[in-house]
Amino acid sequence: MAKPKQDEETVINLDSFAIPIAIIVVGVIIAVLVTFTKKDTNQVDTTSPSKETVTSDTGTSEEFEKASTVLRESPYVGDKGKAKVAVVEFSDFQCGYCKRHAEQVYPELKTKYVDKGEIIYVFKSFPLRESGLSYNAALAAECVAKSVKGDEFGAFFEKMFDITSDAEIRSEAEKAGLKASDYEACIASQEIKDKLAANKEDGSNAGVQGTPGFVVGKIGEDGKIDGVLIRGAYPLADFERAIAMYLE
Repeated sequence: MAKPKQDEETVINLDSFAIPIAIIVVGVIIAVLVTFTKKDTNQVDTTSPSKETVTSDTGTSEEFEKASTVLRESPYVGDKGKAKVAVVEFSDFQCGYCKRHAEQVYPELKTKYVDKGEIIYVFKSFPLRESGLSYNAALAAECVAKSVKGDEFGAFFEKMFDITSDAEIRSEAEKAGLKASDYEACIASQEIKDKLAANKEDGSNAGVQGTPGFVVGKIGEDGKIDGVLIRGAYPLADFERAIAMYLE
């Protein structure tokens, strides 16, 4: 009689799986490390664009992207008749990095350069969305700018980074000097919406992809500003280096 067949034993060589598993584990670890060691960047503009070297009159050089924009009728602080250099800010009022710049860097620039007549500081509202608090605050800012100038407008602009409701926007606009009876009509006007659209076009043409973005440069007779682009809420020292390139 034939002997029954014994169950066949399957032998798996675990060594053949060790190397692929190890590669996967190492890859996951590297990905995690890269994620947690990345430097904070603007919420929208997270790329690292190439930079060009711009040489100052003193012979030193710093790496900035070349950029240009136009003043138009944008609100500003400073003495335009005296200053030859401008810092143009493109900001979204609900942007945390923009708020940080307004609190930490802008006051220093105003004290060191604006108040001394060396630069003008230009405000261009650059809402990333066409609705919500940021957009409504930007509309209000353009309305206020029609009658409020200089430091008073600068103070209003800074307050907009702290607003939490449409009621606050209206309240601050009225405190700044915008008549209550004119508020609704102004923010709904096509003229004001067109100004915001022009700001967005100016920023995009200058290379601004997120907020805050800045153009620092020489003011031309035609109102054009030729200079460099600063992407993000950079430290004061970076602005000082850029400004120094164009101050005589």
